[in-house]
Amino acid sequence: MSPPRSPSSPRGDDDPTPPRGARHDQWDDDEWDDDWEEPNFLIRRAIVVGAVVLAIALIAIIASRFIGGDDAGSSSTADVEWDTTVVLSSDEIRLLDRESGDEIDSIDSSIDLLDAQSLVSNDVLVTMTDDGAIGLIDLNDGTTRRGRAGPDESLTASTDNARIALAGPDGGGDVTIIDTAGRNVFSVADAAGLTSPLIFVSDIHVNPSGTHVAVPVPNAFQSFVLDVAEETSQAFAGRVIAISDELVVTEQPAGDEAEIEFHEIAGERLGSADVPAPRATLLTNDGSLLLVAGDGSVRRLSSDGTVDELDPVADADGNVLDVTSGFPALDGTRLVLVADGGDTVGVLDDDGTVLTTETGQVTNTATRSTGCLVVGSGTSSQPSNVVDLTDGSVVATIERGVPAATSVDGCTIALLGGTDNVVADGEVMRVDARSISDVSLDGDVVVVLDGTTTELVRIGDDDDPLEVADEPVVVRFGRRG
Repeated sequence: MSPPRSPSSPRGDDDPTPPRGARHDQWDDDEWDDDWEEPNFLIRRAIVVGAVVLAIALIAIIASRFIGGDDAGSSSTADVEWDTTVVLSSDEIRLLDRESGDEIDSIDSSIDLLDAQSLVSNDVLVTMTDDGAIGLIDLNDGTTRRGRAGPDESLTASTDNARIALAGPDGGGDVTIIDTAGRNVFSVADAAGLTSPLIFVSDIHVNPSGTHVAVPVPNAFQSFVLDVAEETSQAFAGRVIAISDELVVTEQPAGDEAEIEFHEIAGERLGSADVPAPRATLLTNDGSLLLVAGDGSVRRLSSDGTVDELDPVADADGNVLDVTSGFPALDGTRLVLVADGGDTVGVLDDDGTVLTTETGQVTNTATRSTGCLVVGSGTSSQPSNVVDLTDGSVVATIERGVPAATSVDGCTIALLGGTDNVVADGEVMRVDARSISDVSLDGDVVVVLDGTTTELVRIGDDDDPLEVADEPVVVRFGRRG
């Protein structure tokens, strides 16, 4: 069980921040310095009042994609629900009603919110300053829990589950786990008893319920599965490549082959099999593992070690794809493949059937929740296709522009670099705005930076935009309790 929260004022100034490496029961209110006034590199170099509109838009887009707030993946479609607009200015959090835009609450901040990385997960605002001070601010009552990461690290939501946020150095190192539901912060090194681990945030997997985090540690030649509530760990040989609420799957490479092992999440080994080294995998809802090798061959592996060979991945002309990598999508029911040196994208369902292959690369930020992909050249001057992962069909063609931000499912897309600036419901359209910096979780609303104001525009609504600030601010979307 996570420890009880320390009493905190709405400003959070009286909740001490421990150094990285300190366990919660070691915190001493008088021991730690609460002065977090160091400048932050993220938005300080981004949002500059009086800069040209395009520059402001670009920075806001970078900030949103960097922290993953609205693109955060999760196994649950409930994460697209929101009822509160969260407006971050330099020293205040303003909470606005979704429909009316009326202010329903405000919370003072002891840090410059435009000078810190931030994300919202349901009713929690997570902030991190440049020197690693983490704050978890409850949007219901304003109370704050604090934690610590390293300096100059990146804050992001897990692409598997939005309730878990991660902070770590871009070049690898110790990673901080942030449990937004349990209001808890701890480092992998502390939980696993490691010294100077080399961990990459992109390698970390979170199970659908958010109770366990699987962390491959290359320099330790093993992986650790962390119990988030207990802050304990269990070691597994090899690299964890998938985790569910019941299973942990590991890979131990051996040249062109690999041993794939299934374990119960409690650690008991179930079965294993030797197969060609997989380039992409999908742990399906029935507990089997779909594996695609570099030569395009496809196999289904059961937890008892049974291997079934399926048809290889081929394009419309019958050419088998040379697969480089892949990732799960559509809540774990699709496997997206990157093939032919990054020039081809393939989509498989959880039975291993090829739904489509498209020429180009994925250009929108994709997570486990993604239901639409933008596939193209990655440049605004060339056309790209929006692919519906449900059936692999092309639902829209973008003549000019690249994705700047998307809804949780990826099907509402803000575009940069073209005359049309939004894709919604399979239609490419123009919203009256100089620039769009973000998209709401469900894709109903876009955030517009128009001159020196920040506005909300409901897609398809002819009403006037709703102004939320008379200056450039950061806007997030949350759901209060």
